[in-house]
Amino acid sequence: MRTNFKKFYNGWTVLLVFAAFIAVYLSILYPWLNHWGATETEISMPLPGDGVDTGTITASMRAITIYAPASEVWKWVVQLGQERAGFYSNDWLENLVLSDIHNADEIRPEWQGHQQGDKIFGAGGAVYDQSSYWITKVYEEGRLLYLWGSIVVEPVGETSTRLIARSYAIPLSEPMQTINKLTYDWMHFVMERGMLLGIKARAEGMLGSNQMLTLAAKAGWIIATLGLATVLFKRRRGWWWGLIPLAYATAILVFTSDIWSAVTGFLWWGVIAAGFLVFGKSWWKGLALAIVAVILIFVLAPQPYIAFGIAFLIITLLCIALAKRRKVTTQV
Repeated sequence: MRTNFKKFYNGWTVLLVFAAFIAVYLSILYPWLNHWGATETEISMPLPGDGVDTGTITASMRAITIYAPASEVWKWVVQLGQERAGFYSNDWLENLVLSDIHNADEIRPEWQGHQQGDKIFGAGGAVYDQSSYWITKVYEEGRLLYLWGSIVVEPVGETSTRLIARSYAIPLSEPMQTINKLTYDWMHFVMERGMLLGIKARAEGMLGSNQMLTLAAKAGWIIATLGLATVLFKRRRGWWWGLIPLAYATAILVFTSDIWSAVTGFLWWGVIAAGFLVFGKSWWKGLALAIVAVILIFVLAPQPYIAFGIAFLIITLLCIALAKRRKVTTQV
């Protein structure tokens, strides 16, 4: 088994896996995520906000059906903003760059309403210092909020709503388009899908409906953090590598008070550090495979936080089972 693993775990095989992933992503995953949830009619139909930024084209079009009146959906949409209700998305990721964003789970009267020309902050805290914002270029009460693009509330009867998000971008050369697809675009998809799903859950009153999965995920995150800390700090040599993820996690806690973002930051840099400590220079192969797995989880899982937590839990249980099996084999 070890021989077979070593044959697979070589540079050429890893590069082949990475190339195959890129091919599948560009040909299959990217068209899907770029029009996630949107119908053919919605993709081609004009929306308020089209042409506001001259020289831009439609970069993405995403939509979701919400089983709640449009007036209720709008109350959540109009609260968007770092200084308001957050973005109802993956704030544990946003706070990795010390954005200090916290999603609200309630409708606040003081956040209801905008005017054209208002600033809506997208980040704040230590890094951006309130310098990252969008100007509300178009605003229609009850229907449209224009930030990075058009966020449109379309009623479908009295009790259902289509929430549509269309983004715009300046046309790029072919090579730059490919780079954008492999970097920014999938990250934007993860956050925008999170926003659409977050608004849906709140408007439908379904927030927190998967408590058992959430608890299991949190257990996975905690176990993974403790296990990684043990690997980093119980070593006689190189233990100081653990100070890097620890310092990063501490900074996140200080500036955002987000414990789960701090845990994410510790695991992010901790895995990289532990990989080099355990595998040395050959860790680039494991890191490349890990990047593929991480991107796939982010893109395919509607709730990445839960997906990662469950994955950590399964990996931990497998490691315990393998350790017990090895112990029994050694005793025999």
